[in-house]
Amino acid sequence: MESRNLVIGATGGIGRSVVKALIERGESVSVFIRNKEKAEKYFAEFPNIEIIEGNAYSSFDIEQACLEKQNVFYCCNIPYPEWKHDAKKLLRISLHAAIKSKAKFIFPGNVYVYGHVKSNPVSENYPWNAHTRKGNIRIEMENLIKERTSERHGKYCIVRFPDFYGPYVVNDFSEKLYLNARKGKKLIWIGNPNTITEYVFVEDAGKALVEAALSNKSDNQEYNFPSNSPCTNKEYLNTVIKVSGKNSSTHFLNSNILFFTLGLFNKTICELKEMLYLKREKLVLDGHKFKSTFGFLSETNLDSGVKKTFEWANNFFR
Repeated sequence: MESRNLVIGATGGIGRSVVKALIERGESVSVFIRNKEKAEKYFAEFPNIEIIEGNAYSSFDIEQACLEKQNVFYCCNIPYPEWKHDAKKLLRISLHAAIKSKAKFIFPGNVYVYGHVKSNPVSENYPWNAHTRKGNIRIEMENLIKERTSERHGKYCIVRFPDFYGPYVVNDFSEKLYLNARKGKKLIWIGNPNTITEYVFVEDAGKALVEAALSNKSDNQEYNFPSNSPCTNKEYLNTVIKVSGKNSSTHFLNSNILFFTLGLFNKTICELKEMLYLKREKLVLDGHKFKSTFGFLSETNLDSGVKKTFEWANNFFR
């Protein structure tokens, strides 16, 4: 059966979760990836998916992959230092190809567009007030999706999420938390340990994105999707320690001077420091619109999500 769903960026945490959710819905799936060998490892449990190897910077490759597709999930992500030059460029290529193929374009948004918030929870109508470069890039990306689909009579759907945790969330930071915890090593995290924040289990996010994508109710709509259980940064780490069964200590990096100094030598840390506010200020999403439309929100509580993440890490990093 020819697939009607294409996932671009399928080996990332949200991309793989979308693939899993689609398969659980009985949908056929094609994934567009750079490295077929890596994809075969990531999707070993899903032998019937179509793997399309190509370059996301190539208009030709992307347009070929989008042919005959009804839904294009744009889950492509790149390292922070590359956002300035490449984030919008990559988006335009896939967006153009999806519109050309008359496919619905599905985009996982985030909270960067809101910037500092004065009240919680944050609904879809909350004014955008991004004060960071990456926040403004995300605003430009969302606006581009809406403008181009409107001009060409296309369809889009945006679902915004807080930070992800869970299987296949690999960014040289999140997964190290679990790798160190299972060895009883010190856990290093960023921000204020006592700030309430949101971590959404990535497979719940994938399910939400798929549910919205496959429904006509979401055509040209945007939604916020909160976590199951907002918690402080300290509570998140303490849960990781409890589930690990070890006795790791914790250390929080929360000094502007430290991040400035480290940023002089590390481009990723330099880019990360402007996003520290998200670990220092409360920002919790309002999921009323999503729940009233689709009937559910995130179902995985923190203990269960952390346990599932350890099960994945123990197998994946064997």
